[in-house]
Order: sequence, then structure tokens, then C-alpha cells
Amino acid sequence: MANTLLLQNSINFVAPILKNTPLQISNQEPALTAGNIVLGQMLGPPMRWRFNRKEVNFVISTAAGTDYVVSVPYLGFIETQWSVDGAGNVYELGGKISLAPNAANARPEKIAAQFDDNAGNITFRCDKTPDQNYTVYVDYQQKAPLMSSAASEWAPVPDEFQYIFNTGFLCIMSLLVNDARFPIFEKYFISRLLGAQDGLGATERNIFLANWTGVLQTLARAQGDVNAGMAGRQQ
Repeated sequence: MANTLLLQNSINFVAPILKNTPLQISNQEPALTAGNIVLGQMLGPPMRWRFNRKEVNFVISTAAGTDYVVSVPYLGFIETQWSVDGAGNVYELGGKISLAPNAANARPEKIAAQFDDNAGNITFRCDKTPDQNYTVYVDYQQKAPLMSSAASEWAPVPDEFQYIFNTGFLCIMSLLVNDARFPIFEKYFISRLLGAQDGLGATERNIFLANWTGVLQTLARAQGDVNAGMAGRQQ
């Protein structure tokens, strides 16, 4: 799958639809933040994509205890985790938000991404000190990289999903420029994004929709403050 499309391609697509309203007023804003919002919504929980799934593995042992620091620069959220012993037996691991240290020797049954040093190093903690050597495997979704300019790619989202991120960018920008067609563009984006996520349950869809509503309300309030400030200066 190719990753060649840039934020600038989306700006070029959206500008004529919004009657060539300027989309980059100051320091490439608000287009740059709009792009990051769309990318974050597409790659954030509860969205799961094959192209965005990665795996990390590490060895745990009795001598090393319960905590293991592993380099995972783009850890977004964990999907599945399991351990394998020296004989090749596979054991599913339950996931937890956090765990207390436990010196008792036994086969670990749970694991948590306990600490993040904001430098790409994650401390994984087992619920027990391993009774022997195991290899732990963690499948995770990557967090969205930060777009820094209009020349930033939409990667890791492949070009084939431009029908989603272009519509999302159009939706956000139409809200920011007070285009009356915003509800139409929003429905296009939400339906296309959720349509590509067949595996989501009802609860996960509701969580996404609630988060999305919160993002839009924040943007609307911010834009209202900007408009009020401009009106005040004109008086």
C-alpha cells in the first residue's frame, strides 16, 4: 500500500469546495491542526487497522522480576498479548491499565503498560515474577504521528483511504470557516470511517462518537471566540 499523499494534497482538494477560503492564515494554521485532528481520530482508539498494527516481543525471567523496559516509540494502545514458554506453549495474557509489583513466582497471567517516559520507552509490568523464562508478544496499534507542515504525509494511513481522510479534513475545515454544508460533510466522514471498521462493537462506536462530539464542540467554541474577537476589533 502506497503512502504518497500529503496534507497539501488535501488542502488543494478542499480549497475550491470551500470557495477558495484561505485555509492557512498563520504558520500553516488552521489547516495543520485540522490535519492532525483527522489523523488522530482515524488512528486513535477504538479504531483498529491492519496497516497500523505492529508487534513487539521481549523475554521475561525470574531474575529480571516483574518490570521490563522496552523501546516502543509509537505505542498507541494494546490489542492482544500472550506469552510463550521454552516448550512452545502459548498462554494468553490479560491486559490491565496498571499492576502492583508482586514477588511471588508463578506464570504471569496479566500484563500492563505501566510507565511511559515520553521518549519511546515503555515499562511493561507482569502481575507475577515469572517462574521460568517466557517470551512475551504484544500486538498494538500505533499512535498518530504529528504532522509538522503541509508537506507531511498522511502516513501510516495508505493512499487508498484518501476517501476517508480527505472527507474528514473537509469536515473540520468547513466547521472552521462556518460553511453551512458542515453537517453533510460530517455525515460523509463518520459513515466512511465507521464503514471501514466492521469489527467495532456498539459500545466502541458510541465511545468514538462521544469523543468526536467533544472535539467538534471544542473547535466550535474556539472558533466562536475568534469570531467574537474579530467582531470586537471591527467595532
